[in-house]
Amino acid sequence: MHHELDERVDDVKSFLSKQTSGLNLQELRDELLQEYRQKDEGKWLQVIDDEGNCLYFSSRDSVADPIPSFPLESGKPIPFHSRKKHSLRFYSSQVQAHGHRYFVSTAMSASRSEEILRGFRIDLWLMVPAVLLSAMTAGYLLSRKALSPVASIVTEARRINDLNLSIRVPVIHTRDELAELSETLNQMLDRIETAFRSTRSLTANASHELRTPLSLIRTRVDIALCFPRSAEQYRTTLEDVQLEMVRMTSLVENLLSLARADAGTAQVELQPVAMTALVAQMVQEWLPTAERLSLNLKMNEFASPIWVLGNEDSLQRLLRILLDNACRHTPSGGWITLRVEQSGELVTLAIEDSGIGIAEQDLPHIFERFYRAQKPLHRQPSGSGLGLSLAKWIADQHMASVAVNSNPGEGSCFRFIFPVFVSPTAPTKF
Repeated sequence: MHHELDERVDDVKSFLSKQTSGLNLQELRDELLQEYRQKDEGKWLQVIDDEGNCLYFSSRDSVADPIPSFPLESGKPIPFHSRKKHSLRFYSSQVQAHGHRYFVSTAMSASRSEEILRGFRIDLWLMVPAVLLSAMTAGYLLSRKALSPVASIVTEARRINDLNLSIRVPVIHTRDELAELSETLNQMLDRIETAFRSTRSLTANASHELRTPLSLIRTRVDIALCFPRSAEQYRTTLEDVQLEMVRMTSLVENLLSLARADAGTAQVELQPVAMTALVAQMVQEWLPTAERLSLNLKMNEFASPIWVLGNEDSLQRLLRILLDNACRHTPSGGWITLRVEQSGELVTLAIEDSGIGIAEQDLPHIFERFYRAQKPLHRQPSGSGLGLSLAKWIADQHMASVAVNSNPGEGSCFRFIFPVFVSPTAPTKF
């Protein structure tokens, strides 16, 4: 609107500049009237010379109000309202022509613009609530559709307890974060189910293993107390009770060790250990047992000490577990050999025997807790089934790999391969 009013003022300035300077007041009025009567176009125009004479004034019957007086500050559109409630925009400016100064004022009705704005305002008030309601409805429906898989996951997750750990949440095949969430939850449930099953198995097997020696002890004591016995009979009973107590003690110690291992609290402190001296010590410790069982226990010859980085107590326990297994599963007249060999940066500890061996189907499971391979001739297996599990854990703590070779009726060979320690800090006692 300001641009149109400014163009009208420029047009009047151009018209006045083209007129001859000799025109009198009336002639100039006539020229202006002839020129701008047909160019009204809905605008108001007023031209006053520097003496205050009105040269031209356009009056519209619909708004028969005079244009306000010339403002002190020209060149700016000024709004005003007529007495007939019409909204106008008023603009004034000074122009120079033939040495005279003229005051040109023009105005334009803003009623149409205000009507458009008023209609737009009404439409906006009507449309905004409708748009907001539509957006809220669409957002609600989209969120329900997007979150329905989450609701199904939550429903299934709430159904899972210790009695139905095999249930899995539905997998969403959308290749997005929800699909990854469902797959991760199922993987977590797999781990929880495995751990829960392992705990149940451990509890059941431990209860069974402890119940057997306790029943034997109670039976022996009850029989001994029923009737008077000789000193030799009491001694035999006490020896049987002591044997069962030793078995229970070993079982409880293994259970505690494995429990600490599972909890991550059984960390071993590693330091240089002479494996050759340790094997020699264990052979001397088990020689009486081997002789009592008519077994030939021996070890290979060492040219020089061989060192590993380990925990001496843990390695002793590892050797005791392996020697106990070898003695229990090797018939009288058999042999057991311990070897320590170094090859480059690796040290191999091997325990080989001429025992009953391990069946091929049992080999993959011998390091599982409470797993006991069946002995030939349908005899019941001996031991608690925890020794080799503990031995495997000890090997893992020493970063050692384990290999087992066995043939039924020919014997077994357990190999533990350790990293060599090349800079011992203390001499060995050999």
